[in-house]
Amino acid sequence: MPSLFRAMPWWWVLVWLCLPFLAVILMWPLGGPPMGRYWLGFGLAALLVAQVPWLLVRRLLLVAMTLAVVVIYLGNTFNITLYNYELLLPFLREVRPLRSPEYVLGGAVVLAAMVAAWKLAPRVPQGGGLHALALGALAVLTMANVDNAVTASTAGSYQGLADPGAPFDSAVHQAGLAQPGPARRHLVIVLVEALGQPVGEPERSLFEADWNRPEWRDRYEVLRGETPYHGSTTSGELRELCGVWGDYTAFDYAHADCLPKRYARAGYHTAGWHSFTGDYFDRAQWWPKTGLAEQSFANELARLGARPCGGVFPGTCDTDVPGLIAHRLKTAKQPQLVYWVTLNSHLPLLADESLGTQDCKFGGAALADRPPMMCRLFAVHHRLAEALTRMALDPALPPTDILIVGDHMPPFFQRDARVRFTGDKVPWILLRAR
Repeated sequence: MPSLFRAMPWWWVLVWLCLPFLAVILMWPLGGPPMGRYWLGFGLAALLVAQVPWLLVRRLLLVAMTLAVVVIYLGNTFNITLYNYELLLPFLREVRPLRSPEYVLGGAVVLAAMVAAWKLAPRVPQGGGLHALALGALAVLTMANVDNAVTASTAGSYQGLADPGAPFDSAVHQAGLAQPGPARRHLVIVLVEALGQPVGEPERSLFEADWNRPEWRDRYEVLRGETPYHGSTTSGELRELCGVWGDYTAFDYAHADCLPKRYARAGYHTAGWHSFTGDYFDRAQWWPKTGLAEQSFANELARLGARPCGGVFPGTCDTDVPGLIAHRLKTAKQPQLVYWVTLNSHLPLLADESLGTQDCKFGGAALADRPPMMCRLFAVHHRLAEALTRMALDPALPPTDILIVGDHMPPFFQRDARVRFTGDKVPWILLRAR
């Protein structure tokens, strides 16, 4: 064993294996998605690339590999895999990293890794023959297995695209809303960003207090359940709108009978609302293809009176939207299908006065020993639940069914927070008008 340790190509291990994955390694004690297969892929490729005779080329490839690792890592955290680069690029383009201390710190680590790799690249000896390559491959396998071991407890909560043939289910299907009912009541579908199903206390009690309110039952029949999820928010949208596991960039809308189309044929006016820009994930382009005849994004909601809210994705305040929806329903001349995707609970959540997360104390002692992001998420969801309750219990609101469903589990970085939610399902609540 001592001879193996001495023979190991340590400069190569440091520069070509550890520095590109430095952010991943530093996150091991805290959490993060499983990256074992990428350790294997990039590590084995680096064994060959490190032998390129031109120093400048080696340096550029090393920097590019470091950037690629962090992009993949960030995407996997939000269930956007490498195969969904069409989703990853808009995410990276629209996110405001300087608003988040977590992103700023992560960016500093990645920058330091790239600078160190550039400076240290000349020190990596070239050659060494098959013996050095074999030892390098052993180091790659070791790091991949370490990553698999430390991320094992939360590996099942990173749900990328569904496998072909995976059984399908959705909240719309379970709640019996796939077809318009004979009563022709208004229907509001709220897809809530990062609404997960807690698995233990005190999170479960806080969830129940917000999403299982006794006062709802004075006016509504309350149905509840859980549905599987795969992928990011847009995959959750296709799940509920079109009844498929899919990717909005490759979905065949022309031959799909999505829910808004069915409701439109039944005489409903269909509308999609979102507190962010319509260019994000091309919603302004593909929402109409599902049958949503009208779209209202941040600018339009602001004109209607929604206030600005901050965060990593700054837009309008979700808490103002239920009142706008209620006004729409109370003045409508025909049955309405309003589909609303919330925004403000997108992680990472900042300490922001407009979001009600400044110096967060929500949950009191129950959440005091949890990561701060947990308190902020429950606080934002609480404010949303309060706003939805005001809409639902408005005496002037005409008969309306309200479906509330999560898009995906909360994509916490911290392992301690992530394991407190069901890893492969999200909750739904239906308020069915009596």
